[in-house]
Amino acid sequence: MSPFWWHDNQTAFHNRFQVTLDHEVESELLAIAWEKTKRVYPLIDCVPELEDGEIVFYADDRINPPICSDVPVNPGCEACSGRVFSLTYSGRKVAMSAYHSVVDGGGINAIFSTLVYFYLALHTGVEDEVPPVQTREDREPETYYTSLASMDLGEFEQQPLVTYPKRDGMFRDVRMTPDEEGNISLARLRMPAAEFMSACKRIGASPSAMLCVLMAKAAYMLHPQRTGDLAFVLTMSVRSATGVLDSIANCSTNLLLPVAYDDIVSEDLRPGVQRIRANINAQRRLDYIKTQAAFYETYDWLLASCYGTLTYLGVFNVGENTKHIVDFEMSDDAVASVFMMGLNDDFVLSFQLGRVTRDYAEAVTRILLEFGVVSELIDPPHHIMSGRSLLSPE
Repeated sequence: MSPFWWHDNQTAFHNRFQVTLDHEVESELLAIAWEKTKRVYPLIDCVPELEDGEIVFYADDRINPPICSDVPVNPGCEACSGRVFSLTYSGRKVAMSAYHSVVDGGGINAIFSTLVYFYLALHTGVEDEVPPVQTREDREPETYYTSLASMDLGEFEQQPLVTYPKRDGMFRDVRMTPDEEGNISLARLRMPAAEFMSACKRIGASPSAMLCVLMAKAAYMLHPQRTGDLAFVLTMSVRSATGVLDSIANCSTNLLLPVAYDDIVSEDLRPGVQRIRANINAQRRLDYIKTQAAFYETYDWLLASCYGTLTYLGVFNVGENTKHIVDFEMSDDAVASVFMMGLNDDFVLSFQLGRVTRDYAEAVTRILLEFGVVSELIDPPHHIMSGRSLLSPE
C-alpha cells in the first residue's frame, strides 16, 4: 500500500470519472447530492492517513464541498480539506477524482453513480422505485470497505499461474510515454453498442476479449514488421468472486493475457478468441485469485512487461435519469491504458497511449469498420488536465 500512497501524493493525475449532462449543473442541488452521498459512504468524508503501511480514516470537521473549476481539483489537497475524493463541476460537467491507493475504478464508479443518481433525481424530480445504485445511509465501514489486500486468503487450491511462454520476439510500443513536458494524451471513440455486441457475437468474444483483439490487431497494423506475441493486462474486479459486492476499496486484480500473433492475423479469429476467453475465465476463479494474491504478497511484480492495460467497466447506469447524461469519460495517470464504458445506447472507448494515442485511435477506428462497426472520434487526442491544488482556477 505504501508505494501507491506515495505515488498518489506526488502525481498531478488521478483516477477520474466525469459525466457531461444535458443541462448546466445546478450547484445547490449538486451540493445536496454530495452530502447525501457522504451519508451513504461516510468514509469518503474522513481524512485518511498512512500508519504502518495501513490506511486509517479519521473524522474531520472541515468541509469538502463541490468545487467550481474548469480543471479538476486534486484529491488530498487543501481545497478538499485533505479528503482523497474531490468533486469538481463546470458548465455541464461533473468530475470526481480519487486516490488509487484508497479506491479502484469500481469503487469510484459506485460512489460517482450514487452521486449522479441523487443529483439527477433532485433535478428532475424522478426517482427509481428500485435504484440501480447504493442509497442506504449510515452503514458501518466494514460493509463497504474491504480491500483485496486485507482479505484473509484462508484455504485454497493452488493454481498454476498464467505466464507468457513465448517471450522471443515479444514487443511493446516504446512510444507509449508522455511528451517532453510530461503531458498525458487521451482520445475517445463512440460506437453503437448494438453494432459492437453483434461483432463480438460473430467471433465469440466478450467485450473484454474484443478489447484485447482490437488492441492486438492495432499493434500489428502499426508494426507490420513485428511478428512476436503480445502481452496484455486486463483489470478485473473480484468483488463478485470474493463476496464483497458493495466494497469501494481496491478490489481489483490484473489478468495476464498472452496473445499469439498467429491467432490475431488469422482469417478465422474464433479459435484465438476462445483461447483468450478461456484464459480470462480461468483467472476469474476464486482459487486462482487467491493463488495470485499469495504470489504478489511474496514477489509483488507482474510476470511480464505488458503491451497495455485494458479495462471494461460495464454500463454506467443511474436508472431512468441516465438519459440526461450525454457523455462519460474516465482517465487515470497511465500512458498505456484503454478503457471502455457503456452509456445509454453507445460504448465509449478511451485511449491513453502516450505519444501514439492518435495512431491507435485511428487504427482501431479502421479495424472496427472491418468488423462492421462505425465509430466516431468524439475527442481527438488532447492533454488530460492535471489537477489544481487551489480553490479556484488561476
